[in-house]
Amino acid sequence: MTTTLTDRPLTETALEVFRRSGNPFRNYFARNPDDEVCSRYHVPELYALQREQLLGVVDLYRYSPTMHCEVVPILGNKGAGKTHLLHSIKHGTDGTWQLLVTPGVYQKDTDFLEYLLFQLIDTLLGGGKQKNTRPMEYVAEQLVRKLFADTLAGLDEAHRLEVFPTPGLARWTRKLGLGTSQALERVQWLIDTMKRPAPLPLQPGAIRKALDETGLDPARALELIHQHIDRTEPRNTAGLMRRHILEGFARSVLQNDESDLATFLTYGFAELEFQVRPSRQELVLALFKAMMGVFQGMHIPVVFAFDQLEDLLLARRNDDAHRVAEAFFAGIVQAMHQLDGIAFLVFAERGLWNRFVPSLDGYIQDRLNNPIHLPSYGTLQALRLEAPPADLVRRVVEARLRPALEQLADGAELGSCYPFTSEQISRVAGTEPTLRDMLMQFRHLFDSVVFRTNEGDQEAERPTNRLPAPEPVAPLVVKSVIVVETPPIPMAMPVARTLVDATILPMPTEVGTPRSIDAVWDQEVRAARRKLEPEGALTGATRELQSGLGTFLHVCHEHGVKVGPWRLPHVVPEWTFGDHPTYGVLSIAQWVCKGGQPWRVGVGLFLGRGPAKPRDLQTKLSSFEVEPTIVDHLILLRPEDDIALTGKSKTVWQEAERRGRRARLEPVLLDAFATLYAFPRIITCMEEGLAAGQSLPNLADLLQEKCEKLLEQVCMPMQS
Repeated sequence: MTTTLTDRPLTETALEVFRRSGNPFRNYFARNPDDEVCSRYHVPELYALQREQLLGVVDLYRYSPTMHCEVVPILGNKGAGKTHLLHSIKHGTDGTWQLLVTPGVYQKDTDFLEYLLFQLIDTLLGGGKQKNTRPMEYVAEQLVRKLFADTLAGLDEAHRLEVFPTPGLARWTRKLGLGTSQALERVQWLIDTMKRPAPLPLQPGAIRKALDETGLDPARALELIHQHIDRTEPRNTAGLMRRHILEGFARSVLQNDESDLATFLTYGFAELEFQVRPSRQELVLALFKAMMGVFQGMHIPVVFAFDQLEDLLLARRNDDAHRVAEAFFAGIVQAMHQLDGIAFLVFAERGLWNRFVPSLDGYIQDRLNNPIHLPSYGTLQALRLEAPPADLVRRVVEARLRPALEQLADGAELGSCYPFTSEQISRVAGTEPTLRDMLMQFRHLFDSVVFRTNEGDQEAERPTNRLPAPEPVAPLVVKSVIVVETPPIPMAMPVARTLVDATILPMPTEVGTPRSIDAVWDQEVRAARRKLEPEGALTGATRELQSGLGTFLHVCHEHGVKVGPWRLPHVVPEWTFGDHPTYGVLSIAQWVCKGGQPWRVGVGLFLGRGPAKPRDLQTKLSSFEVEPTIVDHLILLRPEDDIALTGKSKTVWQEAERRGRRARLEPVLLDAFATLYAFPRIITCMEEGLAAGQSLPNLADLLQEKCEKLLEQVCMPMQS
């Protein structure tokens, strides 16, 4: 039998829809600039002026690509909406495309220029999208169109005829001057097509389609481009680097092969023939300048946006925050002196900025506070995000409630802000300091009105800034009822709380609860896997993965994680050595058994492929040669689809064994690499949801549950 209710008020029907949909204010902050919640609840009018100004700054570098680097601080209280604003620039429809690099963690023990370079490479080669387009696909499409147009336009008539080779008798007729006009017309059509701007949103494959229409083999087009590059690029170091970069992009478009570019950007650039061997820093700077020259030639702005600076610098969680902040800002200033054409956007809490910047050296302050002249807006020194007025807060509330109200046929009769009143919205907007605080208040109010939570529950969740009691909901008029007996509900679980929990469980809840930690973990790992799936993305993310590995081991140490009889008394998240910028880095983990001596274990990534494979292995094994001895045992994580050692790699390995070096390879699945890539972001998300002064719960059980296999792979063997 079923319960029948007739002539039900629209308000009660709406409340049932809300209960079924869950509290739309549960997600009250953006976890990172790629959080899909931002686009789901985006209100274009919110911070529209600040968005236009930031896009105006980016456009300065679009029209003057070699303009000197500048820093623009975006300051606001915690929860002001800084991350949401960055998301709207990175993924929104406003403005044209730019290469936006959003580092998720600051590798404080790494040379700052190396840190920036590998963040740029990771963003370029990864599977993440900006404005619904992979950076690799956008840059390659624009570059190869220009490159191919220049190639064809630079040919004289005789060489244009050779673009389309003709077999047999047709060759003789062409020598007699027959059929030449058609070939020349096809070449001119290709030139015109390549010079035409690519339509947005970008549809990959447009160049290959144009070649198919003219009957030109992509391999032949690639050959022509190589010949053009060989004629036009100089033979110095910068020219050699540009040559490999341009050819790598051309191959990625014309042969769907990104591996050559990924290999050069992580390995080949350090293996060029140099008359005088450059230092590690000189190699990094040379590659960085070569890449920037390519972007500048296409008028593609490069923007580094540092979000949630307080978390990026670990400013709340250790005693050396000032030292880390000083190194970070000094690194930005150093990059500004060595490079041109980069816009640095720094999203920071106002209090943090005002605490750190005035205590920095004067020359650093001068560069950070240097004003920018922005056409139509005047001089811009910093952007400040203030609490939005009531009319914009109302639009934010409407955006959150709209999906549920649209399920009602007569939802418009209730108003766009039901179950709230205009007075309640104005009261919250007038008393709360930030947008996040407002959303938290609306979350409590929504629970109170829709789920009938008692006031004690609200006080337990948030003891301050309590709202007055919500407006009473219209009483339910019931004309017929059938009573259905149910088992008694235990007294320990109130009816109202049971209803709330049953309804809201599918929604992400407060970060820190077991269910929400699982949700954050799974969401971030899925996003990381998408970024690492494209060919070449794993190689390009080498340094980011190593940073994630270091963070993983550091957190395992802090939270007392054990693997069988082994525990971690000490961890060095990142240790750099040697002269190779990509491969010369390890994490050091000391593993010790009860009553035994600790083993200093170097744990690193072994991702080089093809000609890079033996070089990567040789660099990692050279860590044994450092004096005084740093590493007793070496563990290298290798993609499981290429675990076998052959040729030069096998020789290098056998030589290390002959010399008594203790090392082992561990085959790793893409999911485990995704976990390492996502791990710093997972920790940041967890800490972002904590109250001021609150520390993370112990994560030992979670890590051993989620990463059991990975922990065994980075630990000493159980039998040792």
